[in-house]
Amino acid sequence: MGLYRKSRSPYWWMSYLVDGEQRWESTGTTSKPAAGQIWKKRQAEVALGKFKVGWPGKQITFEEACAEFERSHFAAISEGTTKGYRAYLRHMKKFFKGYMLTEITTRRIEEYRDHRRQQPSIRYKGRTLKGATVNRELECLTCLLDLAVHRQYIPENTARAVKHFNELRERPAKQMLTLDQENRILQAAAPYLRVGIVMLVQTGGRTYSEGFRLRWDQVDWEHRLIRFGSDVKTPGSSEPLPLTDLAFRVLRKWKEDSNPDSAFIFPSPRKPGRPIHSVKTAWKATLRRAGVPHFPIYNLRHAFCTRLSWVAPDAVIQRAMRHTSPETKRLYQLGMLEQVREAMERANQKVYGGSALIN
Repeated sequence: MGLYRKSRSPYWWMSYLVDGEQRWESTGTTSKPAAGQIWKKRQAEVALGKFKVGWPGKQITFEEACAEFERSHFAAISEGTTKGYRAYLRHMKKFFKGYMLTEITTRRIEEYRDHRRQQPSIRYKGRTLKGATVNRELECLTCLLDLAVHRQYIPENTARAVKHFNELRERPAKQMLTLDQENRILQAAAPYLRVGIVMLVQTGGRTYSEGFRLRWDQVDWEHRLIRFGSDVKTPGSSEPLPLTDLAFRVLRKWKEDSNPDSAFIFPSPRKPGRPIHSVKTAWKATLRRAGVPHFPIYNLRHAFCTRLSWVAPDAVIQRAMRHTSPETKRLYQLGMLEQVREAMERANQKVYGGSALIN
């Protein structure tokens, strides 16, 4: 076993054993050091059981893998996530049409990534797709290939070696919601949106699954809680949300004034039997009327976390946000400059007392 040259080939060839059977294969390179690295990698794959002859993926097309992924994966995810995955798979099947699973290499996935990044945005005219959108598609592809590896169709997930776009460069800087801005937004908002904004600011709920798609039967009036049940993003999110006095009074008043026949707190004006589908247009119009620079309505969850951070310990914040890790809150905390300044002033008072360093 080892490296050798063939008289009619410019490449180095390698020889190795698989299940006691000797095999010969071209390394595809004329460089002996590079060929040596390829040979060592193949030996390691054989030793770890990650290489075998005749992977089933050689006979499975990408379209067939997508269909199997849908059957095995979609039953365990939410309707919204399923809708997004179907859109991602539609773009991927168009690009990888006719490819076998074993032909979906890291290089081809990088070509797909770069190709998608240059595609025109449907929502924003004159722009290309955001890196964040392409990243979600790559994550979907990674899940698909993970399934293929698990079922031993291919030896490894080639998508895991593909570098994603830096989303932070595309995101506008998050700004803390001031009390003046909040009041102006509430004054400019339609009644249903005003109630929704108060609920999101007071509970820190996610915009739709824990906000505008809530049902009346999820409200525990006696204990002043919102109970989500199992229809949530993560298991930790099933914990009930306590209602502040303000949120409770606003919600009770809304129940008195709204349609009592609908099961939803915010029913669709066109289809009362269903919740509001989206508030993006109404939110943009409200910010415009209020004279407040645009920011996603989801950032109200950031405002909730930041305000709670002013007065509560980490354990309370983690419970309120229903995060698995206490460190996740740092992604939601905004500003905090005045809090840092006040803490430093207290530290200076403790260190220096009333004495001044500079006269």
